Amino acid sequence: MGARKVGKTSLIQRYLNGNFNTVYQTVPGTRIDKSIIDVDRDKVHLMLWDIQGEDQVSDGCLNYIKGASAIVYVVDGTRLETLPLALEYRRVVESHIGQSIPSIMLFNKSDLAAGWEISSSLISELEFDGIFALVTSCREGSGVGTAFDLITRVTMGKTALMPVMTLRQSLPDMDDHLQPRL
Repeated sequence: MGARKVGKTSLIQRYLNGNFNTVYQTVPGTRIDKSIIDVDRDKVHLMLWDIQGEDQVSDGCLNYIKGASAIVYVVDGTRLETLPLALEYRRVVESHIGQSIPSIMLFNKSDLAAGWEISSSLISELEFDGIFALVTSCREGSGVGTAFDLITRVTMGKTALMPVMTLRQSLPDMDDHLQPRL
């Protein structure tokens, strides 16, 4: 879930097909992709729901999350305004479901780090607030497999999301390019 043009469709296509399409694709409503993957010699049937991005959270998105095993929120690191929307999606989903559902927040477009409006220190603050964050790039493929493999393993009960991760240890070279704007 996330705003328009954050890379939700590209993340899914990069993960499932290993490719990146430079042409922007609008997903009207919802697109469902199915795949079978191996996790520790177990066959896992994935159904990835690519929900159309909006500029504001609406009650309509809640229809798509009923029965979800996990949720991936996506933020565009080059557009600060996409973060409050992802956080609002998260708040609405958690209040609607009434229970904790495994989720991660992906900060996409790390290949454009020089133009980022979201600092690594801001992401670290979110992690201290209990949000599990990963940095990804659909174009380069970095972090994409890790993100989907991790959330799959969490839903299977094979691993747990730790409440605080140290983003700076995984991306020390990005701090020079990230521009804090808050």
